[in-house]
Amino acid sequence: MIKRILKILLIMLVSIISMAVLFVITLQIFEYRPKDETVLLIENNLEAIDSNYVNPANSIKIMTFNIGYASLSETEDFVMDGGEKGRMDDKASVEANLEGIGNIITDSNANIYLLQEIDYKSSRSYNTLQYDYISNLVNMPVTLGYNYRCIFVPFPFDITQMMGTVNSGIVTATEYYVEDATRIQLPGSFSWPLRLANLKRCAVITRLPILGTDQYLVIINVHLSAYDDGTMRIQEIEALQSMMQSEYELGNYVIVGGDFNQTFPNAYTEKEDGTYEYLFELKDPSFWQAFGLDDEWFVENDWQFANDVT
Repeated sequence: MIKRILKILLIMLVSIISMAVLFVITLQIFEYRPKDETVLLIENNLEAIDSNYVNPANSIKIMTFNIGYASLSETEDFVMDGGEKGRMDDKASVEANLEGIGNIITDSNANIYLLQEIDYKSSRSYNTLQYDYISNLVNMPVTLGYNYRCIFVPFPFDITQMMGTVNSGIVTATEYYVEDATRIQLPGSFSWPLRLANLKRCAVITRLPILGTDQYLVIINVHLSAYDDGTMRIQEIEALQSMMQSEYELGNYVIVGGDFNQTFPNAYTEKEDGTYEYLFELKDPSFWQAFGLDDEWFVENDWQFANDVT
């Protein structure tokens, strides 16, 4: 009897291990492997005529907005912020959030939108077509650069909260003619096997011709790493600095926006012990912190920060 029980337990153990190995192999086979540079499709683009170019005589309003795949509203208990949930309770809640996000975008009346965490047929957001919704809403040239594609994300470990299939990225929309848009893969990644179901961070570079010149307004949309030890964010910032400087040396004007997952210089003070005092108090010091962005390179090279801490 004991031998039979042990045999059954052994079979169960081998089965579980086999399924786990098979799952990891499946993730490996279907891992998202973007190229270093990918030319992106520009939808709803305008004609390449003077009236659709950036006019240097006019001011430009830019909105940057991480919409949290329309699922991270104040009612949520997000697992990466110390909670337990990875998705909302139902599709109707996601759609209600998406409608509210749409109202915010419309009311801003911006000329350029830099959006992050836009889902498209992702299980975690109930397969809502968020990119299509945004594209139709703004009705202007728009492009999507994927930074998170995975056949199945097995997290959180509660089966009812697992993110499942994820297709998500960053979106740039502009009322101007777009000459080209390129997805640039950023350096750094989590170790194997964590990287198989993790983000592949990128920058989306969009070039807008400036009226009466051979120069461009270069818009760089980013969503930098979070929940790492800071190493990847430093690598990403260095790569971003290189992009900015290269475009500037070509004679172009450069604007970078997005979710940096770091705190801008005027929103924190670094104390003598190397810790940070934030303008906005953390709910719990044990939670993940968006450490201060080192502004030394930016100041030395005459780049300017534009952020509102009110």
